[in-house]
Amino acid sequence: MNVERVGDVVYSDYRRIIGVEEEEVPTHLNTNDTGPYLVVSADNLFVKYIGRGRSDYDVGSLQANCPAPIKKLLYYFEMYVENKGRRGKVSIGFTDQQFNKHRQPGWETHTFGYHGDDGKVFHDSGHGMRFGPTYTTGDTVGAGINKASQDVFFTKNGKFIGSITRDYEGVLFPTVGLHSPDEGVVVNFGQQEFVFNIQRP
Repeated sequence: MNVERVGDVVYSDYRRIIGVEEEEVPTHLNTNDTGPYLVVSADNLFVKYIGRGRSDYDVGSLQANCPAPIKKLLYYFEMYVENKGRRGKVSIGFTDQQFNKHRQPGWETHTFGYHGDDGKVFHDSGHGMRFGPTYTTGDTVGAGINKASQDVFFTKNGKFIGSITRDYEGVLFPTVGLHSPDEGVVVNFGQQEFVFNIQRP
């Protein structure tokens, strides 16, 4: 493998030495704690719910392989709903490192979630707030962090839906949640072009 060198120092090492090492960014779902309710594709980007979804703890949530970068002013990812399943209880958002993966994003402390079945946004509570439209099979929803405005925002099919204040300064992981039979989503961490134009002011 060819690597760029600065003298006898590998270029990536040189960037670290001078303090400009790039942050790791999410590239796939972390399957180390998949649990009994989820099946994940080989590329760790598609996830399907196979549980019964009968209780509030029958959720299957997955975080990205690393948190959203902390040095960037803007971070964003998307989720395509391939199948809404029986009840369309899919969600997208951000969660902290201690997040219980058997709960939906937004239900627990230091978490944010936009839910497909009711269009509500949840933050630190199981009681959602009226927020935006519901979403279903064929829809693409996105979630982002804007550090300039100190908020978490959400999109649907390329349109900005709204934002809520980010009142937690710790690291946050991109997260998706599924909660009824046959739900399936594909996550896009930037390996494909986003539906929402994240560069648009």
